[in-house]
Parts: sequence; C-alpha cells; structure tokens
Amino acid sequence: MLKEVFIVLAIAIVTGVNAYHDFYFTELTADQNYLLKQKKIFQLFYHVSQSNIVNPDLFKEGQEYSIEANIDSYTNKEVVNYFTELYKFGLLPRGELFSLYYRKQLEETRALFKLFYYAKDFDTFYKTALWARNNINEGQFLCALYQAVIRRPETLFIHLPPPYEFYPYAFFNSEIIEAAKNAKIYNKFVEGNSYIIRANYSGWYLNRDNDPEMKLKYFTEDIGFNTYYFFLRQDNPWWLGSEEFGLAKEYRGEEYLYAHKQLLNRYNLERLANGLPKVENFMWDGEFYPGYYPTMVYHNGLPYPQRPSYSKIPEYKYKFLYRIHDIESRISAALDLGYIIDADGTQHKIYTPEGLNLLGNIIEGNMDSCNKDYYGNLDVFGRRVLGFNLEPKTAYQIIPSALESFSSCLRDPAFYRFYQRLVHFYKKYKAHLKPYSKNEIVFPGLKFESIAVDKLVTYFDEFDATISNGLPISSQQEADNFLIKVRQQRLNNKHFTVHFSLNSDKAQKVAIQLFLGPKYDAQYNPLDFSESYQSFYELDYWVTDVNAGINKLERVSHDFFFAMADRDPTEIIYKRIEKALEGTEKFVYKESLYGFPERLLLPKGRRSGAAYQLFAYVSPVTKPIMYKSRVFGYYEYDHKPMGFPLDRPIYWPHFQGPNMFFKDISIYLKLDVDPNATI
Repeated sequence: MLKEVFIVLAIAIVTGVNAYHDFYFTELTADQNYLLKQKKIFQLFYHVSQSNIVNPDLFKEGQEYSIEANIDSYTNKEVVNYFTELYKFGLLPRGELFSLYYRKQLEETRALFKLFYYAKDFDTFYKTALWARNNINEGQFLCALYQAVIRRPETLFIHLPPPYEFYPYAFFNSEIIEAAKNAKIYNKFVEGNSYIIRANYSGWYLNRDNDPEMKLKYFTEDIGFNTYYFFLRQDNPWWLGSEEFGLAKEYRGEEYLYAHKQLLNRYNLERLANGLPKVENFMWDGEFYPGYYPTMVYHNGLPYPQRPSYSKIPEYKYKFLYRIHDIESRISAALDLGYIIDADGTQHKIYTPEGLNLLGNIIEGNMDSCNKDYYGNLDVFGRRVLGFNLEPKTAYQIIPSALESFSSCLRDPAFYRFYQRLVHFYKKYKAHLKPYSKNEIVFPGLKFESIAVDKLVTYFDEFDATISNGLPISSQQEADNFLIKVRQQRLNNKHFTVHFSLNSDKAQKVAIQLFLGPKYDAQYNPLDFSESYQSFYELDYWVTDVNAGINKLERVSHDFFFAMADRDPTEIIYKRIEKALEGTEKFVYKESLYGFPERLLLPKGRRSGAAYQLFAYVSPVTKPIMYKSRVFGYYEYDHKPMGFPLDRPIYWPHFQGPNMFFKDISIYLKLDVDPNATI
C-alpha cells in the first residue's frame, strides 16, 4: 500500500524530504502563460458577491457568455445538458446559505463542477466561470471553482486564496465582522491603507471557567489550522468518484482514516499541554458533554447554531440517529467477520493489503464506497446530528452548523469526539493484526549512535489576516484601496534542528521518521509505550541517502514534511503577478497549494518545560514510490504500510533495535520571544 503517502496527507504535521530532493524544494519561475492564468483565477475570487460592482468588464463578459450556444466547447455534452436543465428549473439563489451536507445543494454543486471540469480548454473554463460568478450562488460557485482549479490539467499548482480571505464569517467572531463592516466609521487604528481590528477567540468576554474547552480556543480556532483542514478535504473530496476525476483510488479511504487519527493525536497533545486528559468518549443515546457557543454569524445575519453543554440528541435528529446506529453496527460486524458486502452481495475480505482502504471508503461514505445504500454516509450523518441545528423547512432554507463546513468544523469540540468514534474503527482494525515480527522492523545494519535536538521553544505572536474581500463594498475604488485586516495572537514555535548520528553498514537510501508523543498523562503518571504508541503523531518523514559508516545528518523543522510557512496575503501575491507580467520582477512558486502550519508542529510548552517523548526510526528504502498530490505536492516514500511501524499493536521486545531511538524532550513556553534570535 502506498506508505505514508497517505500518511502524510493524513496530517500535514508529517513527513519530510530534505534539500536533496529537488522535486519539492525547488521554486519554479512562472512563465507568461502561468502568470496570466493565475491573475485570471484570482480575479474570479475577487468580491464574488458583488461581481457587478467589482471589475464591470468581467461582469459584462460573463453576462454575454452562453453555455448552450457553446456546447461544442465541452467534452461531455450530457453534463452541459444536465446543468442547463437544472439551471432553468431553478438552483440555490444567490445570497442563500450553502453547505455540501444537504443533498440537493450537493447535487447542484457537483453539476456545476462537472461543467467546469469538462470545458475543452482554459478559455472555455474561464468564460464559464465568469458566467457562473454572476449567476450562481456564491458558496456553490466557490466550492466548484476550488475543485475545478485543483483538478484541471492546465491549472496545476495555480495558487488559490485561503478561505478566510473571501468568507471571514467562518473564521472570526460576530463582533469582529461587525467592526469590520463599520471600520471606516468607528475604527481609528490605521496602518497605511489598512484598517486593523484586534481579535480575540470565542467566549473571551464570558465567564466560563468551568469549561475546560476554553483553554484550547487558540488552537481549535487557529485560522491556519482550519485552512489546512479545508485543503485536506479538497484533495480527495468525498462527493467525487476517483475513476472519473483521477482521485487517489488506491488509498483515499485509508488516508481519510489515518488523516483524522493524526489530527486527533495532535489535538490530544494540545489538550495535554493545557493539563487536560485525552478527549472523552460518548454514547449517542446519552448526554453529550461539550457545548458549543460559536458567537459567529453568517453573511445574511443568521447566527451559527449553538449546542448547550450536557445535551441529549433532540428528537428531530432521530432520523439520522437511526441510520447511525445501523451503519455503526454494520461496520462493527464487518470488522468482526473480516469482510464487507458490496451492492450485489459479493463479500470482500478486509484483512488484506487493500482492505483498510475499502473500510475507509464505507466509513467516509465517499463515491468509491462499494455499497453506499447499505453502509450509508456515517461522516455526513454524524455532523448533521451533533451540530444541533434545526432541520430545513425547504431544501434551500438551511442554517448549517459549524460542523457542516470544512472551514469551521475544527472549532467545535464535537468534531474531535465524533472522529474519535470513527478512528476507533481504524484502531479496531489494526488491533486484529499481529505485531510486526523482529525481522520486519529491526534492521541491524542501521544504528542511531545519538540524536540531539535544539531547545524547543513555543510562543505567541500576532498574525494579520486580510478579510476585506469577503465584506460588502460600494465601489471598485473602495475594493482596490480599502483593506481590512484582523490581527490575532496565535501559537508559534522557533525553528529547531534535529541532529542525527547514524551508522550504516553500507551506502543506501533510507527513510528517517520522527514521532512525537506523550511521556506522562495529564496527572503526570508515566506512560507505557506499549499503550501510548497510538497517541504519537508523525512529525517528519525524510528520505535521504547515507554512506557506509558514520553519517552526521541534520534536519531543520522548516523542512519537515508537509510543513508550510505562512503565505503572503493574496493582495500581495497579486501585485507580484502584475509586476512579473510587466517584466519588472520574477514570480516564483512551489509545486504545492497548502500544507500544515509549521508554527503548529509543537504543542504549547510550559515556562518550566513540558515533558514529551521523541521516537526516531530509520529503515532501508526498498521500493521508493512517488506520491503526487494536486494540493500538497510531490513526495517520495517507501513502500510500507501507513503509520509503520506504529500502526500495529506493539510487542515491546521488538522495539529495542539499533535503528530505533527514544529521546526525552522538553518544550518551553516563552512570553517574549524574538523568533529570529538564536538560543
């Protein structure tokens, strides 16, 4: 199975390739063709809700374009006919709330995406998008546009703006949105042509000392963390089939499970950093402990739904609850019996190399599920239930919960409880497998002589997010010259280097993995690695060449796999594109759209130091494979199972090999830090 390939996507916090691998770290210089496409794509995202005001020439071009008159410009005419039929009948009106978790809205969005996807060339796609920008619901348009840019061959690695720039309502509290809308009148804090609004996290003005979840708001509401999840779910969207659109058929279900296991591990380490135990379990028929008070508002003024603490599932959600009980029992039976049943009754064994992928597909309920009618869509039903929002009166009168959007779901504590329930199936599957034999994981020809880690320091700094693209404006001039930025504190860590002394019996290619996990529980009781291994998340994965004898290797956190530094705001990138088109400077880009925020690699430390454990593992690369993602880029892996060697139950004597290394580390929290200073 494609190794950490899936692993990494799994959680951006993971794996890495050093400078030796030019395919990832080389910055490419954009040619004129790339620059023109990039500029046009950015223009499509610019003040979508007011396309008639912003760039009226593009608005006119979109209004003049006829899809039916240009049907020969699409490679799939059935798709065109189906969409035009839907459009004539009536689609979700502009300005209304949108979510993929409602069947009719999902089907309309999929039809629009296919219209974009089957355009014969970029020019046809762009004109179709201009038309849709004027005539289709903004949420549906943006959702379909994201997928089209990611999937179309000629838009490979075209930069896409982060969602908080064009829909800040899903990322910031209602008082921030209100202040932003009235910035010119009330806000006096101006820097250059930007109005700066200082933001807190949810509930900062409420006395909720009895709610431990409040301690984690800086993490769960981090806009970079939420944007990462948004892009993660764009890579293999559950509502598209892999055969038709070239998704990762061989591992999409496995990646889905492992990705959420990694996210859950990272969340639990942040809980531990705040003195909290691992997230608790829940029963569907009991009280659901964590409440959620988002204090957010949608663009139409409706508030995000709330969930009181210690609530029972309301009666109007029972229709989904019945399905959840059926699906969970069927998945549990499949794990016990060792097979799943497809739509024609054929049994497929799951304790096979491809079995976990089949299991992940039916749990997610994606388009590659072998039996969607029988196994349903547990992911969708769980979000519909725990959001506690009222059911819609009509297909278009919805008030989605925070869970029903990839941009906001990480903010709700229910997300982690629910996915712990799903990850339980993954763990139950792995528990059925035998521990690795000594020959499978111990490689005597490789030995860690020593590992040293720089001092690990976390701190809080400020970040400015431009949100004016998502707010109403009165003119083109205001759109171009009036910037509103939200300044917010966020967790960060100083760059650090891991120093390896590795002895190899021959010259060879190896994979070095780093896992970070707890050494003590929340009550400071020491943990047994034979049990705590499931709480470790993969910090880095690094394929490199070593020589015979002692190798002195260094790995900088900045290069950790899937780690990404803060991107410049879109208005800055757009100006660089214009200068590059004029020939006054070069525009460079990387072969990836997004990654895990490198500033969240480490959980928050303590001023006296917080104890954690680092597990390093090195193994020979026998079957190197190249993973290619339209979102996360290109990476090299070895052909080993996802999460190897910590994916199966641990037999402790086999984890004493020379190619394994345990190191106790401390993570410090500093209140006043110069991130560029050396320690």
